[in-house]
Amino acid sequence: MLVFDNMQGVDTEAITQQTNPSLQEAWHLGCTGRSLEALTLAGEILVDAKARGDDRLAAQCDTDIAWYCFQIGKAELGLTHVRRAVDFWKLSGERKQESYARAYFGWLLLELGLPEEAIQEATRALDLADKAADPKAQSLATNVIGIIFWYNKQPDRAILMSERSVELARSIGNRTYECWWLINLGGAHSEGGYIARALGQSEEGRQMLVRALELTEQALDIATETGDSWAARICLGNKAEFHSHLGEHDEALQCMVRYRLFQESNYVRDRQQYLYTLGQIYNNCGKFTEALSPLLEAVELIDAGGSFDSCIQIYLYLSQTYEGLGQFDPALAAHKKYHQAYLRNSAEKTQQRARLAEIYYETRRFKEVAETESKRAETLEASYQKLQEQTDILASAVYLDVLTGLYNRKYLDSRFKELASEKRPYSIAMLDVDHFKSINDNFSHMIGDRVLSAIGTILRSQLRITDQAIRFGGEEFVVLLAGAPRGAADVCEKLRSAIEQWDWSEICNGLHVTISIGVASTLSAKSPNEILAIADQNLYAAKKTGRNRVVS
Repeated sequence: MLVFDNMQGVDTEAITQQTNPSLQEAWHLGCTGRSLEALTLAGEILVDAKARGDDRLAAQCDTDIAWYCFQIGKAELGLTHVRRAVDFWKLSGERKQESYARAYFGWLLLELGLPEEAIQEATRALDLADKAADPKAQSLATNVIGIIFWYNKQPDRAILMSERSVELARSIGNRTYECWWLINLGGAHSEGGYIARALGQSEEGRQMLVRALELTEQALDIATETGDSWAARICLGNKAEFHSHLGEHDEALQCMVRYRLFQESNYVRDRQQYLYTLGQIYNNCGKFTEALSPLLEAVELIDAGGSFDSCIQIYLYLSQTYEGLGQFDPALAAHKKYHQAYLRNSAEKTQQRARLAEIYYETRRFKEVAETESKRAETLEASYQKLQEQTDILASAVYLDVLTGLYNRKYLDSRFKELASEKRPYSIAMLDVDHFKSINDNFSHMIGDRVLSAIGTILRSQLRITDQAIRFGGEEFVVLLAGAPRGAADVCEKLRSAIEQWDWSEICNGLHVTISIGVASTLSAKSPNEILAIADQNLYAAKKTGRNRVVS
């Protein structure tokens, strides 16, 4: 990442970029609203770095590309790059660089509605940043943890962490980070305002929304100063939303007019946010006819990209528009789609909120100590380190497999108890890596571990958001597939093909990996254990008939 003129201290990441002016230029593009151009340029540098065998430069490209993918709403593509970067930085022992990559990793996972995995990566990133004693990396990782609190409806903790990230950015003079983190700090205040209003605390809610506007205006000033049109668009969209919730509809629409002035590129993510924010504002002031057109256009863009959260917002506002127009059948249909999208990640959010409740206690202690001790700076660092130790313990919680980042056997057992009482249809797939013993024998157990880790990445990127992947043990995996059984075999065939076509030479030349899959569903048996047993039988049949196939 680029170190700006007012940055202080030595930054080896900046040194990497300064030795490659094109990479430096790509980061500048990404910091001035031209992220698609940045992605293209960094991709070209990556190809050249790989051809020359410059693994470190390639890893830096992968790290930066992950951020550009986040900016333009291509989270799944970003995951492919950032996981590769994490592997390199970890093997090379470069803690600071690994911290940046893991922070982006966590942010992308959250973007896809995976908070459980997101908190794991974000807390790892913060632990690495602390060990490297690098305030810039600490600022990034702390910000991501703040966003996770925000997304999980805990604004007090989100504000605490976001304030810390802004302080760190200011301490090193990084105006770009200061701008970005101020946006998130404003968002956390707005969340607190919405919650307060829902609880009947109207004045407290109004004050928090006013504070959100002040913070966002500060961020907008910096974005304008630095020429960051991407950040400026976010600021104006957020300001429009806050004004609208305060009943200041004319001011909100003025923000959306200014928003268009910063639209230098037509990213799907950017266009979606503009459209559904405009629809929301029209809804709030009762102009439902004007709201319908932008929201319908936003619906058409859902399949082209955008975040899980955007999908939820679009259908929610569309249902409100149809209701306002008196068109109750389409209003009900839109609300059903909103409800379905909202429920996709309910199981993961339940687990995450339980763990965040544990983090809350340590966070509160951290805040109390920071505010009452006379030697604030020293006490802040000591209590902050304690918080990181606790969150690191939580991040390696009982339900996660460290090697693959997937859920583990213990989590599967807990899900089976829940599934036993549910009446909704589902399927279970058993996956086994073909000839895995030969991979260990011919390439080494370290390569075998990297294969399993890569399979974890592929499963996360290929599965639907409603599905869950579990490392069952050794080279065996289980996938819980929600919904009607008729589509389960197709999902599994997609997984099989993705693993067969994966570029395994990136791990080791001559390496080729395939999997066999057995599938069974609630059509075959009633209990989860019975379904799993049938899936295992089908897996055996798949291996017996030649491997690298799906049997259902």
